[in-house]
Amino acid sequence: MNGRVTAGGLRAARAARGWSQSQAARELAALAHLSGAPVAGAASLKTLLSRWENGHAVPEPQYRALLGELYGRTPAELGIAGPPADPEAAGASARFRAALAAAGAIDEAALDLWREQLHVATRLDDELGATGAGELVRALVERLDETVRHTIAPARRAAVAAVLAPAAILAGAQELDRCRPDLAWLRYHLARAAAIEAELPETAADAVAGQAGVLVDVGEATAAVTLLDSAEPAIPRATRSRLAGARADAAAALGDAAAARRAISAAAPAEQLPADAVQPPVAIELADLDRWHGHALTVLGDPAAARPLRRALAAPPRSVRHRAAVHADLALALAAEQPDDAAAHARAARELAERIGSARTEARLTAFRTQVAPHTP
Repeated sequence: MNGRVTAGGLRAARAARGWSQSQAARELAALAHLSGAPVAGAASLKTLLSRWENGHAVPEPQYRALLGELYGRTPAELGIAGPPADPEAAGASARFRAALAAAGAIDEAALDLWREQLHVATRLDDELGATGAGELVRALVERLDETVRHTIAPARRAAVAAVLAPAAILAGAQELDRCRPDLAWLRYHLARAAAIEAELPETAADAVAGQAGVLVDVGEATAAVTLLDSAEPAIPRATRSRLAGARADAAAALGDAAAARRAISAAAPAEQLPADAVQPPVAIELADLDRWHGHALTVLGDPAAARPLRRALAAPPRSVRHRAAVHADLALALAAEQPDDAAAHARAARELAERIGSARTEARLTAFRTQVAPHTP
């Protein structure tokens, strides 16, 4: 059927029973009462029957079933089959139910597999960046995001979100490497929401810092400061070191040396930490603190940047992304007074950037070439 009512079908079926419209309405009401189906009263049913028989309306599904039972015919035979099902709507409903079922089937074993995937992806990213781990990270983030959005039980949602948050942060860093700030922003936004869902304040702080970094990269350092100001109250004081590092970056980009130094001080500078400390609170490592400190000073044009940057470079093995960034900063920091050393660091940064596909580091090295150009024979 195409959804149009065939007026003769209902009228012919009623006539075959020898009923008036009033009697047919009473019979339909009685049948509904026996089956427990909610319908209008007999008087209203008579009006509805008239509309249905005249082709002015199509009965609702519950009435189509009752009329079929009343007359012993199918709705199609009565001409009241209604509009055809929307295949697209039916497919969407089926896909949604399938997504709910897939999310509902996730157990601790599946979560362990995702945690292992994240561990492998992180190790690959440490050595190869997006070049070696980009597709793995992207697929993992998309699958985890799909699962979180279709998981109903709060505890299970939080467990999945706890894996999604760091995975999305890793994806954000990879998008920044590729100079895709729009996609990096979305990844960090997703990470922040997942970290809040999982009640992981340290990870939420890392995601906010990532967003601030995106803003600084596109020349919106003032917006980055606003973002950090608005996010800070929701982050426990003991977990704000990462925000302080991002604040130093934004302040340096604005040329505010005093604010940058205050932020680095708030991030617990390496000089103030015990010599035997493995890592400061909130899992912020000494090399990270030195890198933030050195980067801020480099942006400010302070030659003192070399000292923390050299410490960051001498730290135990770090990711290629970390080392490339430090080499690039050292190239800039040493360009004026130690051009040979600066050139060596620039070469190292470029080699590492090529290894991980970091167009972002390559862009920073463009600034180095600009600085050394006047000294080139």
